[in-house]
Amino acid sequence: MNDTYLQIESLNLSLDKFSLRDISLSCGKGEYHVLLGPTGSGKSSLMKCLLGFYAVNKGTIYLNGKDISNELPERRRMGYVPQNYSLFPHLDVERNIKFGLYSKRNSSREPDLIVDRLCEMLRIQHFRKRKVRNLSGGEKQKVAIARALAIQPDIILFDEPFSSIDEGAKRNLWVELKEIINEVEITAFHITHNLEEAYTMGERLSVIINGELLQSGPKWEIFEKPLTESIAKYLNYRNIFSGIAEKHEEGVSVNIGHFNLWVPEKIPAGNRVKLCIRQQDIKIIKEGSPIKNSLKRNVFSGKIVSVFHLPEYCLIYFKVGGSPQRYDFEIKFPRYLLERHNLYQGKRIQVALWEPNIILLSK
Repeated sequence: MNDTYLQIESLNLSLDKFSLRDISLSCGKGEYHVLLGPTGSGKSSLMKCLLGFYAVNKGTIYLNGKDISNELPERRRMGYVPQNYSLFPHLDVERNIKFGLYSKRNSSREPDLIVDRLCEMLRIQHFRKRKVRNLSGGEKQKVAIARALAIQPDIILFDEPFSSIDEGAKRNLWVELKEIINEVEITAFHITHNLEEAYTMGERLSVIINGELLQSGPKWEIFEKPLTESIAKYLNYRNIFSGIAEKHEEGVSVNIGHFNLWVPEKIPAGNRVKLCIRQQDIKIIKEGSPIKNSLKRNVFSGKIVSVFHLPEYCLIYFKVGGSPQRYDFEIKFPRYLLERHNLYQGKRIQVALWEPNIILLSK
């Protein structure tokens, strides 16, 4: 990670019945950092603390080594793209972009040069004289980004910037925004509840749930090794089990009740363990095919309870033979495997868990 640029230390905020509790995170210079969490988790409240809109009860905010905890919002040198863009409908695109420059001392040519450069970079030259009320959601977003960058901030903050964009247009805008931020080489702090958006945009992620920051790190680590059950559930991981660790000569298994799961970690016998298996880490075993070493200790026979056909993948619900549960595993796989394995409701099959990817969760 680059040198720490934005640093939040032990931040606490009380708002009526909601609070942010002991929030600490860091963002490197030039990094694109995404704060991820469900609606109502405290993302926007934390951003308003960064912007100076909320005074924190306790804690410190540093930007580029300077304590800005008590600075006025206009002195924090932060660009801000709010959820609803907050553009001036009676002004054209160009005057919206220039608005933030009017409060700064600039030569008569500098604002025009800045606007020219941003319009070129964002490819909005062709409508710079249009009123913003006549623009699409994606076009308004680009104008809001240009206005935030025009003041040449030290960091840019995005508050759910794609929430009002049509689903079909979002992916292209993700790519465009990331390219723009890379080109201007600015540090970005972006909040969202959208998992795909967070993974696409962020280099490092932080997860906040119910006012607590639960995990922060590289995006692969958040998605592959969530620390807690609440994070795993938020990431839509379904196969979560609780059981007692049992030590054997050949390793450690967890007794779930009606079956055991072998795990890669060493866990003291008798410890209660909570673990998770991602839907895509459960493999369907083709009859007669050899089973890989990483799968062979966790092979289960049973039947398919339900099959769901979704646009980009399929889900099946699998019940282990003799299980008292309606189903035991939710399994996700590409659509082509449905025909390859001739899968249907009621079919008896074998499945295996990818042991190295079994996730142990903290309490």
